[in-house]
Amino acid sequence: MNKGVEPIAAEVLSIFPVAEGIYELELAAPKAAEQAKPGQFAMLRSSIRPGEGGKPYLARPMGIYDVDLRRGSLSILFEVHGAGTRAMAELHEGDKLDLLAPLGRGFAVADDLRRALVIGGGIGVAPLYPLLCQLQSSGVETELMLGAQCGERMLAMDRLVRLAIPVHLYTDNGSMGKQGYPTDDLAELLRHGHFEQVFCCGPMPLMRGVAKICEENRTPCQVSLEERMGCGFGICVCCVVDCLDADGNICKKRVCYDGPVFDSREVVWHA
Repeated sequence: MNKGVEPIAAEVLSIFPVAEGIYELELAAPKAAEQAKPGQFAMLRSSIRPGEGGKPYLARPMGIYDVDLRRGSLSILFEVHGAGTRAMAELHEGDKLDLLAPLGRGFAVADDLRRALVIGGGIGVAPLYPLLCQLQSSGVETELMLGAQCGERMLAMDRLVRLAIPVHLYTDNGSMGKQGYPTDDLAELLRHGHFEQVFCCGPMPLMRGVAKICEENRTPCQVSLEERMGCGFGICVCCVVDCLDADGNICKKRVCYDGPVFDSREVVWHA
């Protein structure tokens, strides 16, 4: 699924903060925008070099947040965590960075799917937005459960409003929606919502909890995992996770090549 993807020097069309320490970055990449599927990701590397040693920053995997076929662009959300992402936050319109996209295995939407529940946490909403657009265009009845630390960090609300789908909001401090987490109400929603498929992306504790509840309620669930990556093609084998094979034995799978989207039942959820 990563074959035929060539790296390009993508021009920055826009970059702006959407919350404290979180930025939306739009890049000119017509071919990648045309080929991208919901749940796939991009490898990005800034050409800015750190002051010590002169070595370039490593490429970073980031979920594709949006595509604009008219502008020939794709957008990502990223959070500043260290020197590399800090350098990305300092990019300006017209700057260029190395882009490799689209990569990985995205979400699988069955042709006969009628009702779906999408669950996101924090910046995990990024790869879920293209999925929500696909579900809506396919006529799938969809509801969304979205969690964040606080109202100010509830992301993508401007886009979600345009979709006009039922949204259940949760914040750690109760500043928006209900105080708590999506997992607080998930079991009850599954029992009464007649959902045929759950899709989830967010912090590992959230996905682990969602996977457990879905399994208990016999509801299929797909999760989008995040791991450190070096190449994006499965060659460096630094993004492996423990999974279960068809016989129930533990095996290793590469998030960049075999995922990042997995059936939640095949993932070994370590505490």
